[in-house]
Amino acid sequence: MSQIGLEVFRFALRNLTHQGLRSYLTLLGVVIGIASIVTLISLGAGLNNAVVKQFEQLGSNTLFITVGAVAGGNQESGQSGTNLKTFVDADVEKIRNLPETADLLAPVVSSATVEFARSTSKVAIIGFDPAEGESFADSGFFDVQEGRTLEKGDGFVALIGSNVSRELFDKDVRLRDRITIEGRSFRVIGITKESAQSFGGGPNTNDTIFISLKAFEQIYSNADPIFMLVRTKTKDDVATAKAKVERIFEQRYGKDQKEVVVNTSEQILESIGSVLGLLQMFLAGVASISLLVGGIGIMNTMIMAVLERTQEIGVMKAIGATTTLILSLFLLEAGLIGLAGGVIGVLVGYGLAFLIGAIATSSGLALDVQLDFLLILGALAFSMLVGMISGLIPSRNAANMDPVVALRGAE
Repeated sequence: MSQIGLEVFRFALRNLTHQGLRSYLTLLGVVIGIASIVTLISLGAGLNNAVVKQFEQLGSNTLFITVGAVAGGNQESGQSGTNLKTFVDADVEKIRNLPETADLLAPVVSSATVEFARSTSKVAIIGFDPAEGESFADSGFFDVQEGRTLEKGDGFVALIGSNVSRELFDKDVRLRDRITIEGRSFRVIGITKESAQSFGGGPNTNDTIFISLKAFEQIYSNADPIFMLVRTKTKDDVATAKAKVERIFEQRYGKDQKEVVVNTSEQILESIGSVLGLLQMFLAGVASISLLVGGIGIMNTMIMAVLERTQEIGVMKAIGATTTLILSLFLLEAGLIGLAGGVIGVLVGYGLAFLIGAIATSSGLALDVQLDFLLILGALAFSMLVGMISGLIPSRNAANMDPVVALRGAE
């Protein structure tokens, strides 16, 4: 039986090579369909991988506390459903003093006009307590490439983002240079490493200047934070800490308050994953349309093959070929077309995905494209299945053909 199967495979492969240009054009439709699906799914997975990596750096023992206007509202249109714009010191201290709290970061954020080398630019400013410099860096907001981060006792010094250093002014800003923020002079003590940004992955620190909370308060009258990042002592403390934080704000704003939103890192990651999953499914569905066109092309090729080889089918039946054998032969030919297209499509798809990933990374967008062997096997199996389904009707017509009629040839 295995010898017969091998002969059927060789016979089917030889017939495909004899069909020449028509087989290649049929392959093209399958290649485009599989390549589109593999590319889009790989890019979606790459975006998800990048987001997961950034949240893993924060850790699973992290809470994000945000004012409702920032979390989900439209402040400009007045549709935020909340009047709270910032947290006050009392909020911060209550949460800092919880027994489950190991670390709390409550940076303040604004924008400022920054001058350097007779050129000016609008830049995002983040102020934080220099005593928390190491914790702030560990949170994943930035990595220092040159110089150092803010330290306890620092005054009017600045840690600048990579783009601030290289792109926002007429000259590059270097270590120990002085920049002017809202009329105040700051000495540059550090430059952050360029970081890739991903969907849901946090602020774009490449275009940000970090200064001490003390300096921030001397520039801006309102220096209250709009979000807090809380790390609990253990992962098991997250649920308890979340409930206690929610209770603090319920006591102030009411049980069904919408002034403050409290989320764990896992909740945010799950929400982002759901959105990316739906996006992947939609894009894969759109790409499947081209694969459907490829399937129609396979059906057309197999119909033409049956019409052209009626006499050959008659000879095979006359010398004892069974209906099952002929059906297997034509189904295998259709499956091989689909499989060949799938192999090329996977190679083209991953080639495009890695190319787009490299371009995105160089442009500052985090996109971690990786080989997925389940996706590869699934794409190959799917392409072969599409080929065999498309060739089913022509194959059945060939297998059920009357040998006498077939020997006369197509009329």
